[in-house]
Amino acid sequence: MSQNSRDTVPAYSYDILRHELLPLLLGEEEEMILYWAGKSLARRLHLQSQEELERFFNEANWGRLTLVKEKRHGRLYEIESTGTDPSRPFTLEAGVIAQAVEKDKGLLAEASCTVSKKAPLILHIAVEWDKKDPVHEAR
Repeated sequence: MSQNSRDTVPAYSYDILRHELLPLLLGEEEEMILYWAGKSLARRLHLQSQEELERFFNEANWGRLTLVKEKRHGRLYEIESTGTDPSRPFTLEAGVIAQAVEKDKGLLAEASCTVSKKAPLILHIAVEWDKKDPVHEAR
């Protein structure tokens, strides 16, 4: 997709796809499928560094991503989302972040998402890993 076509996709079209069509197609498994789709997307786009994640979130119009804190076994991210419906799942975003952190750390990583503020919509994505769970790359 060219930069020009990315800039001209109306937000309404994206909202219809993300918030109306996907729930219809994915049903009860929507949150889980979106999470794993996010992980797959991050692998395809080779997202790994904090800068790459922030740039991707900005270019995808998913909101402003900020690393709030990092501890020995986890990171906390904040997304000031462009979305307006806090009741919708944000597991796609969580999956993208989890996979990027997994690639960065070389350790299996999992993420969870909570809505911390509804207007403007602020999300917190908590990513955790265990140093005993290294990623085993396929050869």
